[in-house]
Amino acid sequence: MNSAVSLVKTYLTINGYFATTEVPVIKKGSDGLFFEVTDIDILALRFPQASHIVAQGRPGPLDDLHFDPDPELDIPSDAMDLIIGEVKAGRPRLNPHMRSEDTLYRALVRFGFCPEDRLAQAVSELKSKGETWVRDGNVAVPSRVRIAAFGDGEDQMNEGYTVIPLKRVADFVMAHLKQYHEVLHPVRLTDPTLGLLHLLEKLSEGE
Repeated sequence: MNSAVSLVKTYLTINGYFATTEVPVIKKGSDGLFFEVTDIDILALRFPQASHIVAQGRPGPLDDLHFDPDPELDIPSDAMDLIIGEVKAGRPRLNPHMRSEDTLYRALVRFGFCPEDRLAQAVSELKSKGETWVRDGNVAVPSRVRIAAFGDGEDQMNEGYTVIPLKRVADFVMAHLKQYHEVLHPVRLTDPTLGLLHLLEKLSEGE
């Protein structure tokens, strides 16, 4: 996992998403051999009302400390949110295979919340608009699925997908560490990116 993908995974995890990275898309060729078409940099799923909380002493939820999510993500409060993400250290953009039916179909099936008879419509809407909603009657929880490009700078060719600047991602993670410094200071963080940034934050205290 490269450093940009790792940073985005940390950012989405802080914001309440379950994230997996570098998901391969495998296909059988005309010669009968299997090959990797592409990989999905990040798949991230967030449940409605998900929150990171810290108990502050008194029993019960009213006293809990909640970590607020980034408003840039425009997280729905009443639906699951699935992000199919492409991460670039340079200008945010999608590689040609990210909007292929193979890639989008496998991304939806990976989390399994889109009914089989709804998959074709969902894939079509993702290809054309970069976003789809699944609200069918046989779905227990409504879901939004969107394609997102993370990168440095503005995308001049944005054609129907969410763009999230990598600088925004980094600034949010650093601000999170500063805002919750007292909470996180004694914690051993196992996320490698968050752990490194947390260590640098600690070391800067002595300057």
